[in-house]
Amino acid sequence: MLLWVKESKLNLVTVDFSLNSPGICVWQSDTNEYHFISYIKAGSGTKAEQKRQEEISTFSDVTLVHQPDWKSSVGDYSKNEFAKIKRYIQTADDIINLILGITGTEEDYHIAFEGTSYGSKMGTNNMIDMAAGAAILKEQMINRLEVKNLLTVAPTTIKKHAGKGNMNKLALWVAFLNNIVESPELAKTSLFKYCVNEIGDEVKKVPKPFDDLVDAWFLNHYLLQQLGENLPD
Repeated sequence: MLLWVKESKLNLVTVDFSLNSPGICVWQSDTNEYHFISYIKAGSGTKAEQKRQEEISTFSDVTLVHQPDWKSSVGDYSKNEFAKIKRYIQTADDIINLILGITGTEEDYHIAFEGTSYGSKMGTNNMIDMAAGAAILKEQMINRLEVKNLLTVAPTTIKKHAGKGNMNKLALWVAFLNNIVESPELAKTSLFKYCVNEIGDEVKKVPKPFDDLVDAWFLNHYLLQQLGENLPD
């Protein structure tokens, strides 16, 4: 399936960006393995979700890190534009350091972000804040990493890759559990096995941070496919 990677060394990093729960998927051609990163706000989700977060944080292919307490560390960021920017810069620095801790190199990166879903109900101010945070992360990635491609992919494109462009979170979750794209690399991951065996498809809502990680993974697989199809013979 991924024979072309033997001729190229690549680090594919895909980001489902949000302020409180960015989900990142990293794939390396030299190991042919996935690694998942969740940079999540402490206390996110129900107690059951937090227990699951603690469980997956022990997996070798998952890095789950709780964000600092921004209100105590930089002031009331909701009312202070300067503090907001400091938060975004620190978030970008932390995420890039986590990525480097996995790849061990600053070279050969292809990076993609999931685009904003304008049908979401986050509100204009939150959308502006999220765009600002994502822009600072992209800028720091360009400055600190050798970025060969930096893309933004529409949510509908990612959903079409998983099945249909109008899929909701639960439908995307089921497609992930069924490994709809038949990825042997995904099937080997501890995260995938945990999702199938410990959570399953009977949930009414995809728990945090699995929803973000699923989006990041489908985007990663989409990017991997696109790169493979466009490499020269």
